[in-house]
Amino acid sequence: MLVGGAALAVFGMAVPACSSLPAPPAVDELEAQLTLARRDSELATAAAVGASQPVNAALTEVAAERTKHAQALTAEIARLTVDPTSTSRETTTPAVAAPPPPLADVIRSLRASADSARQLAGTSSGYRAGLLGSIAASCTASYSVALASGATSS
Repeated sequence: MLVGGAALAVFGMAVPACSSLPAPPAVDELEAQLTLARRDSELATAAAVGASQPVNAALTEVAAERTKHAQALTAEIARLTVDPTSTSRETTTPAVAAPPPPLADVIRSLRASADSARQLAGTSSGYRAGLLGSIAASCTASYSVALASGATSS
C-alpha cells in the first residue's frame, strides 16, 4: 500500500499541470481496464497451480489484488453508466483443462496493464486518476517486487 502511495505521489508530480481539467475517460476505457484486471486475475490464478509455494502465494495475492481492482472499476463504471445493461457485468467462461501459464506470461500481462492504467490516469482527473494511478502502481509492484524473485528462480 505504501509503495502504491509513494508511486502515486511520484506519478502525480510527473504529470504536467494544465490550465483545464482533462475530460473524464469514457466508460469504454474503464471497461477495457476492467477486462485487463479480470484477465490478470485469471492468469495469476491459473499460474499459481503449478508454482512453488513462495511463488504460489505471490500469484494468489496478485490474483486477489486484481480482483479488487475489477470490483473498484465495476463500481466506477456503474456510477458513470446510465444504462444498466452495460457490458461491465462479470461473465464466466467454462474452464478448459490447460497447463498453467508460465510466470513470464503473468509478468508480461501485469506490465501491459500497468502501462495502460498509467496512460489513462494521465488523461483523467479526480477519483478516476487516483484509482487508475493506484492500479498502475499495484501492477508495477506486483511484477517488479512480488513476482520478481519467482521469475529469477524459475
